[in-house]
Amino acid sequence: MSTKDNSDVPAVPERDRPWALFLDLDGTLVDLVDHPDNIVVEEALRTRLETLSTLLDRAVAVISGRGIDDLDKHLTLPGLAMSGQHGAEWRDSQGNRHIAQHHQKALEAVRQRVSEHVDRDDALYLEDKGASLALHYRHRPEAGDILEPELTALIDEYPETLELHQGKFVFEIKGQGYDKGVALERFLATPPFADRCPVFIGDDRTDEDGFRIVNAHQGLAIKVGTGESIAASRLTDPKAVHEWLDRWITQLQHS
Repeated sequence: MSTKDNSDVPAVPERDRPWALFLDLDGTLVDLVDHPDNIVVEEALRTRLETLSTLLDRAVAVISGRGIDDLDKHLTLPGLAMSGQHGAEWRDSQGNRHIAQHHQKALEAVRQRVSEHVDRDDALYLEDKGASLALHYRHRPEAGDILEPELTALIDEYPETLELHQGKFVFEIKGQGYDKGVALERFLATPPFADRCPVFIGDDRTDEDGFRIVNAHQGLAIKVGTGESIAASRLTDPKAVHEWLDRWITQLQHS
């Protein structure tokens, strides 16, 4: 794995092939904050995404752990393709919405038990996304070592249905077989993303699944921030992501 932090800043893609752009949100397009509702989405970001969607023939999608309704609330870009809850729900470029159902019964069974952790500690926050659960512990980082074995034991009761993932101060409980790589592959199989070379920018462990698919397609995987990654390229923070996307826009507009 690459562990470099700043030495692998990528050049913007050349117009020698058609490209598709996939973007994480938190920690990639917006700064991480203490509560998911407190992110700041500037109008310049919306304009940037709309411009890229036009220049790339609508082959732009946000792939996030958030639910699509939550993404729409903050981004207000209903025409943008999206995959939410790590691939458990998605909206294609025609605006059609889909959601996974096979794990819902098991998720309902664990929902109350996970809520009990929050009831015992007001520093924890449970984000119920409908098709997945996110237990945030940013206000009590030391809780991660305690929560992990407890949640693992809980998920082990549903080994063929649910799985547990750890992100930056968050544990995600989601349906088995869904991740950002699955979401990215799904888009690449359908227009307008089909037959295009993928670019994916993300910052978290869950984005590594997307990087794996991008690398398999000889695309461009970009890790935001520090930490080990299979992505070959780096950007330091969301501000650097915005600047890089702006450089790409300029090149696309003048090609």
